[in-house]
Amino acid sequence: MRVKYWYFLTVFFLLFAISGVKAEEKSEILIVGELVYKEFHDPGYVYFQTQENKGIEAAFYYRFISFEQIEKWIVGEKFERVLDAKKGAGIHRMAEGTFFKVVFAPEDNPIELLEKACLETALSTLGIAGCFHQSAERWNGESEYLFDELSQTASKTVYAQLSDARKKWLAYETSLMDSFYTYGQEQGGTIMRIHSASLRRELARSFFYQTVRFLE
Repeated sequence: MRVKYWYFLTVFFLLFAISGVKAEEKSEILIVGELVYKEFHDPGYVYFQTQENKGIEAAFYYRFISFEQIEKWIVGEKFERVLDAKKGAGIHRMAEGTFFKVVFAPEDNPIELLEKACLETALSTLGIAGCFHQSAERWNGESEYLFDELSQTASKTVYAQLSDARKKWLAYETSLMDSFYTYGQEQGGTIMRIHSASLRRELARSFFYQTVRFLE
């Protein structure tokens, strides 16, 4: 019981510390940077270039972007890489002001880029751990969005099995984190708060990319 109490108390203060950012997310889209559209390959991938001339590949699905829509995109036009408070990571077509859901590779995902920026400005153990906890919440939001989509499009059998798998995954996550918190108390030191927050983020990110496979 002491372990769980310590965990929830820690998370409470971390979420309180970043509540200002989360409140802002609810009212607007976070823009991570501009992209230039290059091309798309049917099926499945769309290509962009960053302002630093880095090529970006993202997976797209016709349930989120229709062929008629993507066919109208013009080579060289401007997009924004964004994180929407409700729909998660995606792109914003500046010409029409429309959000489109895509799946970036982890290193190109807005959540990862925002986390990196957060860590660069974090000045304390609590601040660093808060960056990781914030990312975990964002990855969990991504998974929730996919589950909402799959609840409408997957067969009842598949969705029931997937929902059961999620319950078991969450039980595993809780058990693993409880054991890590115990380990952290035994080892001592505030650095363990960073390690536990990082582990929580890794688990949330992993589950999202596992869930994405059910869109293919």
